[in-house]
Amino acid sequence: MKSVRSFFLTLAGLTMVAVAAVFTASIGLAMIGALAVLAFGHWLSAMIDSGATQQPARAYARYRARQREESMRVWNDGKGTIIDM
Repeated sequence: MKSVRSFFLTLAGLTMVAVAAVFTASIGLAMIGALAVLAFGHWLSAMIDSGATQQPARAYARYRARQREESMRVWNDGKGTIIDM
């Protein structure tokens, strides 16, 4: 009776280890799949963006100089608009 009981306890333990291994493997595969989808999206967006040529946008500013009659310098360096007052 003791050998039958120990056999079933060993079988239950091995079953629990197998279930834990399958669960861990499925979580790992899900993470790998999500990373693959994100990597593909990143690659695709890089391919789409590489075809377009970026040109600086013109920026204009109008203002009234209250005390000084200086002109304001505005330019765009391609990274952002710079306003020099």
